[in-house]
Amino acid sequence: MIVGFLALRKGFLKVMGALIQAALERGHEVVLLWDPIEPKAGERLTRAELGAWRGARIVEYDRRTALLPVLRAAGVTALVGPRAWEILRAFGRADELGAFPAAGVKLYSVDYGLDTITSDPAGYRAVDVTFYASAWQRELHWRVKANGFAGLGNRATLQARSAVVGSTMLDQLAGVDRAAVRKRYGLGDRPVVLLLTLKMKVPDPWRRLVWGQSPRAWRAARALATGHAGLLPEIWRGPSYPDLVDAVRRLCDRSGAALVVKSREKNDDPAFLRRRADAFVFDESVYPYTSMELMAVADLCVHFQSAGVLEAAFAGVPSVSVQISQEHLKGYATYAEFYGAEPDTLQNFAGVVWSATPGETIARLDGAGLADFRVDAERRRAYVAQFVGFDDTQSSDRVLDVIERRGLGPA
Repeated sequence: MIVGFLALRKGFLKVMGALIQAALERGHEVVLLWDPIEPKAGERLTRAELGAWRGARIVEYDRRTALLPVLRAAGVTALVGPRAWEILRAFGRADELGAFPAAGVKLYSVDYGLDTITSDPAGYRAVDVTFYASAWQRELHWRVKANGFAGLGNRATLQARSAVVGSTMLDQLAGVDRAAVRKRYGLGDRPVVLLLTLKMKVPDPWRRLVWGQSPRAWRAARALATGHAGLLPEIWRGPSYPDLVDAVRRLCDRSGAALVVKSREKNDDPAFLRRRADAFVFDESVYPYTSMELMAVADLCVHFQSAGVLEAAFAGVPSVSVQISQEHLKGYATYAEFYGAEPDTLQNFAGVVWSATPGETIARLDGAGLADFRVDAERRRAYVAQFVGFDDTQSSDRVLDVIERRGLGPA
C-alpha cells in the first residue's frame, strides 16, 4: 500500500511522525506531501527535516493547486492528515474530495491534541475514518455536535466511520533519547521544571492589559479608555506574569533544578522569560518533537491550561495548570471540558494535574519543594484512560491496522 501524508507543517508531524515511522516499518511505501512555502510562523519544514523518515518519498505539492492528480501520479491509495477534511477545505481542495472514491483514494483524519472535538460533522461524509484518542473524546464530539451528526445516520453509522485508537502524537515519547536531550540543553543530571509559556498574541483584553509588558499605569489608562475598567484591580494589585515566573524560578533555585522555558514563535513572549530561564527553547526538533523531548526529562510542568497537560500526564510528569483568562475561547461548546477547573476534568485531576489561580500557584510554589508534586499512579491510569485512551505508545499501529483493513476492500 502507498500511504500519503499531508506533511505541510511542523505541527502536522507532531501528530503523524510516529505514524509515518510505523508505516515504513510495516513495509508500506510512504509519500510525504511537502509544500516548502509555509506562511505560518514557526511551521515551515525543510527537506532536511523530512529526512528523519528514511525511505519516505518526498513529493513537492503546492497546496493552491489540484491535489488528486498529484496523488494519482504518486500512486497514493490512502491519504492521512490531521483534521484532514478541514485542512483540505481550508486549502481550497473541497471540490476534489468527492472524486477520491472513484480514484481509489481513501481519506483518514488523525487527532491533534483533542482538536477533533471541534470538527464539523460534515467531515464524516468525505473522510473514510476519523480517529479519536479516547471513547470520551468521541462521545463528547457526538454530543456537542449532535445536530450535525443527526443527519448522517444512526450510532452504528457513526461508529463505522470512526475509531478510537489513542494518540499517535504521544507515541513519540517512546523515541526520545533522554541523555541526548539533557546534553543538548546543558541540563546535566539536575531535576527539570518545564514552563510552557502563555500565548500573548490572542484577542483577549486580559492578557494585554493585566499581563502585558507595558507599565501598569499605561495599562490602567488603556483599560479605562477601552471599556475594561473592571480589570483595574488586577492591573494594580494582582500578581503579574513576572511574579508567577519568579515563583517558578525560586522553586528551581531551592531544589537545584533547571528551569526550561518552552515557547513557540507565535507566542509573542515578554523578554523577561529568557532572563529567568536556564534554557529557552522554541520548536527545534521535528521527530521526536521538541515538547515531547522536554517533557520526557521534566520533573514538573507549569502551564496555562495548555494541551501540554496531555503530554505531561502521558509522560508521568505532575503539572500545575494556571487559570488565566480564555475569553476568546468561551464560545466553544467544549469550553468547560477543556478549560474548566471542576474536579476530575482535563485541567484539574488530583494526583495528575492541579488547577490554580496565579495567586494560588505562587503561594503553592513558594511553600513547596519538587517532592511535593508527585503523580499518583492509579489516578494517572484513570486520567490516561479517559482523555488519552491508551498508555502503550502503540496508537500508530492501531491506526495502521484500520487503514490496512480498509485497504483490502470496500469499507
